[in-house]
Amino acid sequence: MITDRLDDLPLLFDRFGLERLPDEQRQKIAIVDATLPQTQCGLCDHTEGCLPYAIAIVVDNEPHNKCVPGGQVVSDTIAKLLNKDTLIVRESRWPVDLNTSRPTEVRAVIREDDCIGCTKCIPACPVDAIIGTGKHMHTIITDLCTGCELCLSPCPVDCIDLVEVARNPATNTAEYRAKEQAHLRYRYHTHINRVAEQMSDKTHAKPVTSVIETMVGNASHQSLDIDETKAKATIAAAKLRTKIKKLEKQLNLRPNENNQAQLDHLKQQLAELN
Repeated sequence: MITDRLDDLPLLFDRFGLERLPDEQRQKIAIVDATLPQTQCGLCDHTEGCLPYAIAIVVDNEPHNKCVPGGQVVSDTIAKLLNKDTLIVRESRWPVDLNTSRPTEVRAVIREDDCIGCTKCIPACPVDAIIGTGKHMHTIITDLCTGCELCLSPCPVDCIDLVEVARNPATNTAEYRAKEQAHLRYRYHTHINRVAEQMSDKTHAKPVTSVIETMVGNASHQSLDIDETKAKATIAAAKLRTKIKKLEKQLNLRPNENNQAQLDHLKQQLAELN
């Protein structure tokens, strides 16, 4: 039964009161949720993930064209299921993959030479695809990464890149996607259940970390052995590179002597740090 997916949900979703909704609405929510790609990226403006967006579409009549990774395919499918008008989907910054008719999929990759082992990216991943411990090299499990981009912002040294990946035609079937989405949804619920448990445990001093970490341990990581001075220098260099990029963009659009002088000064500072 499709509405079974709305039972035994994490505490995070209690506020929606799904158990009090009419059966018809529950069924529509479940169908829409099953259609969404379960990337849990928040690009639809629902930071709690795909299910809250499905609820908003059905209960609040929110536009069904806001799923960026799902693209026009998912938007049109939801429109058909709910007997709604077709809408132009919210644009992705990635080009459409002609084989899937969805935005090209991306995966996050950590530049190991720049990683300082701060662990800030780990709790940001909604599906626990990042493993690592403090001052140890972090790794992203590509097969689990959804390309949600949520690990980019917390990284203080900007060492995470997004790379485009082509989907194997054998995995572009409705059956395969359904299994993939069910697995990602399970991993997300496991992630937020653990967060809730750690928050309620006042004796738990450790930050939220990857569930896979305990299985993999340090065996798969290379110790960074970074001292405090080097870590600060790495962060300072990352900030300088960000400022340099902004100035270079401005100068490309409009030459300016003051900006050029500032750019030269920043590049000199960066060279001294390196």
